[in-house]
Amino acid sequence: MRRRTMGLKAGPLHDHWRSASKVQPASEPTQGMAASDSLLFIEADALHDRAVRRRILLISWLILGFGRWDQVTGATVEKAAALEWNSVTLTDAEPVITMNVLHRQGARASMPVILMLGSLKAGEPPAWSTNLLNEGWMLCAFTAAHPPDPDPKRRPQWLYFDERFAHSYPLAGERAIEDTGRVVDYLRKRPDVIDEKIGWFGSSSTGIPGLAVATQGPRLAAVCVFVSTGAYRNWLSTWEPNGVWRGGKNGLWPESDALLNRVDPILHATNLWPTAVLMVNGAEDKVVDPKSARAFAAAARPSYAPDPNRLRLVMYEGFGHNLPQDVVRHYAENWFRLYLHPVQPPPPAPPEIKSLKEAARQTEINSTEHRRVVGAE
Repeated sequence: MRRRTMGLKAGPLHDHWRSASKVQPASEPTQGMAASDSLLFIEADALHDRAVRRRILLISWLILGFGRWDQVTGATVEKAAALEWNSVTLTDAEPVITMNVLHRQGARASMPVILMLGSLKAGEPPAWSTNLLNEGWMLCAFTAAHPPDPDPKRRPQWLYFDERFAHSYPLAGERAIEDTGRVVDYLRKRPDVIDEKIGWFGSSSTGIPGLAVATQGPRLAAVCVFVSTGAYRNWLSTWEPNGVWRGGKNGLWPESDALLNRVDPILHATNLWPTAVLMVNGAEDKVVDPKSARAFAAAARPSYAPDPNRLRLVMYEGFGHNLPQDVVRHYAENWFRLYLHPVQPPPPAPPEIKSLKEAARQTEINSTEHRRVVGAE
């Protein structure tokens, strides 16, 4: 006697098994499955191949345990609209700025924007951004065509930690402030952009200038940066004791010193409020020393008294300048969903904790009071 053992959605799965099974459309949907799901049933006596049976059992277990197949795999891309990529050039002033804009077609009528330094390739979203794109965020990466130093001997050499390389960071911060202002002015004129929801994402050399922008540039709603710092002078002073300095004994150029006096974000840290800022650093980082990140957060913290949750510094013990990719994705998604959501407002400020008893109560994770867990009166 033939009997139907399970249902599978029409799609690429049953194409793989077509040659090994007889497939007949169900006349009625099974309990809990909508007719519109176009279920196909595979007859048990046709599944003579052991490997196919194993695959069917595995998929059955996954679907029964987790729900729909596209939810199991996260394969929403095949159902979603294509990614739309375009390049925009700003020629209203010098330097020329080139922007790469990436978003999911038709995801939302208006979108929050995540700014980045750099570029984006068509059809190749950054790994950390794929879920955010599917949920309705827009990415905008930009580069400005600043001319190099006219003296080739003064041009920074990548990862050669000397006076030239040190000068390049406060210079990049100063330039990013001006360049970001032009980019934001453009974005706020677009009908598909939520003008009050523009944020910044960066890591190391793309995160460090972002903290200059957040303190001295156009108002950003949220900033999420990794292995970065907003205490430039403090950071540069760690290069020699951390063993990466390769410059001379005289330290920074005088022009670098003057530039730091103007642009160092820690000097403007109180301007950071109310931007929601998340910094994630490696506690063993010898390139961007965590002491400088702590100094910047400490300088900004007093201005966050109305809502301390908006300023966070996370240290990963045992990690240096490279954090796991799952860490980057996790924090980027969580932070932007909290403070740069397409629809939802940011979370309210937490209530003030006025006693140890209240602090203990807020650590409870279910309906049982902790005092009962330890048997206290």
